[in-house]
Amino acid sequence: MDNLELDKIDFRSLRLLNVLLETASVTKAGEALAISQPAASRVLAQLRLALGDPLLVRGRRGNTLTPRAEALRPLVAEALDAVSTLFVKDAFEPKSAKLRLRVATTDYGAATVLAPLARQLAVSAPAVTIEIAPWSAQTLTALESGRLDLALYAESKLPENFHSRALFRDKYACLVRRGHPVLSKLRRDGSMNPRAAALYPQIVLLYPDGDQLVGEDVLTQLGHPPERIAMRTPYFTSAPLLLSNTDNMILLPSLLARTLTKSAPVVQVALHADTEFGYRLIWHERTQKDRGIRWIRTQIYKLFSRAETGAEDRVRERDA
Repeated sequence: MDNLELDKIDFRSLRLLNVLLETASVTKAGEALAISQPAASRVLAQLRLALGDPLLVRGRRGNTLTPRAEALRPLVAEALDAVSTLFVKDAFEPKSAKLRLRVATTDYGAATVLAPLARQLAVSAPAVTIEIAPWSAQTLTALESGRLDLALYAESKLPENFHSRALFRDKYACLVRRGHPVLSKLRRDGSMNPRAAALYPQIVLLYPDGDQLVGEDVLTQLGHPPERIAMRTPYFTSAPLLLSNTDNMILLPSLLARTLTKSAPVVQVALHADTEFGYRLIWHERTQKDRGIRWIRTQIYKLFSRAETGAEDRVRERDA
């Protein structure tokens, strides 16, 4: 077939050829595609020229397919099926989907978001695997290139073609061992003043900021720098071990603090100060329409459905 003639054959031509080979009628083929008989005849003329065969000839009892046309019948049907497959939207079946979900976050995000997500997926999508990567200066680039699917982090400005949705708001709380002397000096409402907290040795959490780890010294930000820094660490969930048998104190997000009190002999104390911050889910435009990732995002939203998300959305999420 000459390339110039092949360029004239489009999907509609293949569809007409398929019906023509089934009915041996130009009229019926045109009706099936809702085109006039003259238009159908023009398409047939292009097909004859491209294939080098008349395809359909008149006989005493009506039209008859040529041997070449008979041989084309299964090939044309197969070609149409193959082309149609390109435009079929893949259905996502959670129960059987073998999805590998790659998420960048800190251990705070892993404990507060991915842990409950994993419990939910164990029931609704048992074949989904979650791979956790550390948040770093390369996280956004990895989302853009496809090496990551989602990210969890606090509020910050995002480049173009990135999307985010707020999940919840959290605030800092104090975590100390049971029997810590500060527990006898709390306010009537059970909270602690930053000035009182600053008297005890502090464990300062480190957060990724570009290629560096930066200390989140909450007390200093509140105007009460601690008298002593006992340790700096990027590992939030090791806090109970670091507090054991010491008067050390650590300030960390309250949702994580609450989780740690359930599994270790530590006590959460509210901080009498405004330390609220937002936490959100981040993804790139390349996965905006991906059915599997969209379904995962929806499951995460449901976990935090009571969060006040309206003012925090960078874009209006269209996930169903």
